[in-house]
Amino acid sequence: MELKQELEIVQISIYCDIVTMLIKEHKTISLIKLIVFSYLTKKENLIQNSVFRASNTKEIVNKYLSLLSGDLDNFFISYEYILKAVHILIENEIIELKGILISTKGKMELSDFIFKENDFTKKVIEKAKKMSDKQFMREVLSNV
Repeated sequence: MELKQELEIVQISIYCDIVTMLIKEHKTISLIKLIVFSYLTKKENLIQNSVFRASNTKEIVNKYLSLLSGDLDNFFISYEYILKAVHILIENEIIELKGILISTKGKMELSDFIFKENDFTKKVIEKAKKMSDKQFMREVLSNV
């Protein structure tokens, strides 16, 4: 197996873990939000020192999306891996796609995730779930 293929497999498996963790935590989320939050969750876990605290309450979605600033190229590279991870999880009936919403498919048995979501990120995702995808993408684009 070539190194490029091995790296792709690693990236997809990382995103399988992240997507599953996010869906288990939030039950249902739109595909576009799931893609963005999967990328940012990975990025934040690699940094391991969030500048945001759960006590932040004003414009938290915009603050969190500021992590995308200047990172468009890496986001586009990861986009493909995230979609492949979502596809694998759907094909294996771990999650399901209904229209534009991704949700759990029955009970999720997995509990030990490599990537974690902090309290601030949980608040951001719950707040973003109340936004339309169109408004959310406006915020994403204004931060990239």
